[in-house]
Amino acid sequence: MAMSLLRKAQSVDGHVLPARRFTIWALYYFLLYFGVPVMVVAFLLDAMLYVIFEYYMDTCFGVFCLFE
Repeated sequence: MAMSLLRKAQSVDGHVLPARRFTIWALYYFLLYFGVPVMVVAFLLDAMLYVIFEYYMDTCFGVFCLFE
């Protein structure tokens, strides 16, 4: 049923409503509230693992090793 709401236009009291669509604002909010927090958590985990592996195990791990 949910997919049928995205595909066809609906009628309310004889007025045809436009079908749902993705907008630039939807992309903006998705990136702001989902993309940015996921990237921040990933960066913090990578930094934490880099410190653990570099200073305690004397080996290199993570993206930071590419910049040494």
